[in-house]
Amino acid sequence: MLTPELAAEIVQETMERLDRNINIMDLTGTIIASGDAGRIGQYHEAAAEAMRQNRELIVEEHHVPQWNGAHIGINLPVHYNGRVVGAIGITGTPNEVKPFGHLVKMTTELMIRQKHLKLQDEWKQMTVDLIVEELLQSSAPDLPMIDQRLETLHCRFSPPYQVAAAAYKLPSENKGNEGLLAKVQRMFQSDKALISQYRPQKLLFLFYEIPPEGVEHKLVKLTELLEREALKHTIGVGSPVMTREAIRLGFTEADLALRMGESEDRPLVRFDTVEAKALVHEIPLEHRNRLLTKIQPYWNDKMRETLQAFFDCSLSIASSAKMLNIHRNTMIYRLEQIKALTGYDPQQFQDAVLLQFVLWFRPESFHMELNKGSSSD
Repeated sequence: MLTPELAAEIVQETMERLDRNINIMDLTGTIIASGDAGRIGQYHEAAAEAMRQNRELIVEEHHVPQWNGAHIGINLPVHYNGRVVGAIGITGTPNEVKPFGHLVKMTTELMIRQKHLKLQDEWKQMTVDLIVEELLQSSAPDLPMIDQRLETLHCRFSPPYQVAAAAYKLPSENKGNEGLLAKVQRMFQSDKALISQYRPQKLLFLFYEIPPEGVEHKLVKLTELLEREALKHTIGVGSPVMTREAIRLGFTEADLALRMGESEDRPLVRFDTVEAKALVHEIPLEHRNRLLTKIQPYWNDKMRETLQAFFDCSLSIASSAKMLNIHRNTMIYRLEQIKALTGYDPQQFQDAVLLQFVLWFRPESFHMELNKGSSSD
């Protein structure tokens, strides 16, 4: 509870404000921190007696010989949660040091409490991280172990479950992520969510017992916080699932949606709105490159524009011609040219699917894609 490291920190903090030596003793009466380094490790009998009697003990000059290791001053027991955990001693004429003795004691107890709360928070976060890792990384998660850890958090972890992944970019002058996770946790502290910093500058939210519309509301709160922090961000959201084993799939969806959002510079992407496009990007690179290589010699901005409008209008020639502000016959001619050049007919479903894949593969990045493929061979 009262470690030498914490005691040294307390001594440093209090001595900066007082022109007096401060000693801190553990429950055995041993000095574990002092402004006089030579006294560390010595037994302080007066402090031990103050703890035994659970009251302040003043050592006058004529009392010094009867207390082993004591100097003139005041000794006060230090409490945490109603019990004595150590003692603090202030060296100096009692009449001079007594007025601020209890203030130093209160400061010491406050620092112990803050340290303990910080350790509790760190322990809770470590437990959450372990639960999240087991659920997301293991194809057969150890559910009994997860239940034990959830019990220590007093967490009733019931469906539906939904995963969201958020990526953010810090300003160049701030290379760390100090403070953001704590701010997010404070905002969600009364909400049903496990939050983990699962990658650098990426947060994962595992919501439970909340319907999709409730999750939507919480993501709005998250977006508002990130905007207040002036952080460029993207959030990917997976589909709701009803079993713990399916949470891994929900994370895969959230991560895919996040990557789609990052590549297209979109702040919020739900997997169910980009499912086909996201899954297409899971096709191995060599297969993507094979299709792109076939199309590359004929690709240009007009072909991209024509196909994008045609597919956005659900293969309607009239609607896509209107969107492009061209004549219907011109649209038909463009589609026939695409078929003649590539061998794929945009008006035939199977060929249209492949051409849609090409658009989703971002063919304007042909050379980058192909170079990546070559370097991996």
